[in-house]
Formats: sequence, structure tokens, C-alpha cells
Amino acid sequence: MDDLQFRRSIYADPNTSDEEVRAAKHSDPAKRKFAEEIEQLDQQIAQALHIDVPQGLSEKLILRQSLASHQQQKKASRIKLALAASVTFAIGLIVHQLQFSHAYSSISDYAIAHTNHEAQYFSNQDEVRVSLTSLNKKMASFNGSFSEQLGELLMAEFCRFDGTKSLHLVFRGQTSPVNIFIVPDNEYLTVTKRFTDNNLNGVVNQFKHSNIIVVGDKQEPLEQWQNKISQTVQWST
Repeated sequence: MDDLQFRRSIYADPNTSDEEVRAAKHSDPAKRKFAEEIEQLDQQIAQALHIDVPQGLSEKLILRQSLASHQQQKKASRIKLALAASVTFAIGLIVHQLQFSHAYSSISDYAIAHTNHEAQYFSNQDEVRVSLTSLNKKMASFNGSFSEQLGELLMAEFCRFDGTKSLHLVFRGQTSPVNIFIVPDNEYLTVTKRFTDNNLNGVVNQFKHSNIIVVGDKQEPLEQWQNKISQTVQWST
């Protein structure tokens, strides 16, 4: 067997049992050495390919898969949460717009609309239930106070005066309740010092940062309320 054929046979199968190859290997020291080197290389390759599985590898792979799945679920949850937050924010903007939009152009229009809307909730026969101390605690939000009570105060609550935080007071009047609104200056509302409709009259006291609006029926002497407000209201700024 020539040298080229021998080498091809050994490369193809270092452990071949072919008789002709075995005979050539035993009869020629060079061929035998070449065959032994290839056999040794083949063994080294086999050993390199034979790697023991690390202990706990299967558990680690399962854990890694679980963590990857958990991360995907968290990412999906964050996306859903972000979408939900966006929807909530959009709804909030719409509600805010509806709640605080400026539906009126003047103080007089809104004061009459507000008074008419809440007229059913108050009566001159209601019991007096708000003290001067309680009133001034609320007035502090507007940096103001009254040195004495204007009259028999039936109600004092914060309200939204066309989107602006204000204070709504209801006093017992001569024939029906008198509504007074403490309203900070509002660039959206023009001020008319006197106004009227079929049933109500109104007057406005203008101060540095706020307006005090008095609304009563046609029999109510609003000028007296105006004068008393001017004499008793105090502002800290």
C-alpha cells in the first residue's frame, strides 16, 4: 500500500481494522508512527467532546426559563399599566375640562345661575348654624376675615365659581335667603357692579384681590349688605 492511500485510510478511520492497512502499519515504522499520532489526536478530540453535565444544570435551565417568562409578563403588565394610566389621564383631562371650563363671561351671569341652581336647598326658615369663627377659618383661604358677623349665617361652604375656588355664604334675608360669594379675581369673568334679572338683584364689592358678590331678591336692601361688608371685611394682603 502506497503512502498516500495509507494516509487516506488512517484519516478516514484511525482505528480501522482493514488487514491491508494493518499490515502496512506493522511493516513500515513511519506509517506506524503516523497511525499512532492520528489515533492519539482522535482520542483527544473524543475527550474534548465528552463534557460532563454540571450538577443542577437542568434546574438552572428551568429557573432561567421561568425568570425569562416572568420578565416578559412584567413587561406586558407595565405596558398594560401604562395604557391604563394614559386612558385614566385622558379621562381626567376631560373631567377637569368639563368641571372647570368657563361657561360664563361675566360675574353677574354666573352669580345669578349659581343662586338659582341652589335656591331649592335653602330657606329663610333654616336654623342658623355657622359661627363667625367657622366663617373666618374659611375666609383665611382668601387672606381675609370679618370683624363681626354680617347677619344670621345659614351656610358657608367652598364652591367652584365658574371654575375658580370661591366661598359661598347664605344668610337669612328679609323675605328670602341672601347669597354672598367671595371670588378671587378671575381674568375670564368681567365685573359688573350692579346686575339684575326677573327675580334677583346683585351688587359687587371690588377689593384688591377678590370680589364679594351679594345676590338677593327684589325686596332685599343690597346696599346695606354692601356697606356692612365694606365696614367689617379685613384683608391680610
